[in-house]
Amino acid sequence: MADDDMPMVDRIRANAELVVSVAARQLGEAVGYDEAGVRWLDGYIQRQHEQGDPANRDGLVSTLGSFLGECIVRSFGGAWAEVDGSWCVRFDDRNAAYPFAKVGKHLEHGAEDSVLSFFTVIPVVFRRV
Repeated sequence: MADDDMPMVDRIRANAELVVSVAARQLGEAVGYDEAGVRWLDGYIQRQHEQGDPANRDGLVSTLGSFLGECIVRSFGGAWAEVDGSWCVRFDDRNAAYPFAKVGKHLEHGAEDSVLSFFTVIPVVFRRV
């Protein structure tokens, strides 16, 4: 987990890197910050949902949400920002994606709240004018 003295954006990025390194070292998966990485993440979160152990939910939301958000930033642009007390990837003053909330919903509700579906709809919903 990231150092509490770091700025929040740096902690988010460190948590995203943690997902990449743990996936490689412990799970034998090479994941990147792209749609294939989100596809892997989607399956991982779904397996966590099916196991039904809420004990690590907050840590998973923080770490996996950081990875999802970095995938969004690197694939579609935007920047990390805090809006009304919640961290999101902001595209402009009116449009933002909330990866932490989405990971939490997928963990709680399963595939009906898929992070992959969320990710793939972003370029449609937030089409640049």
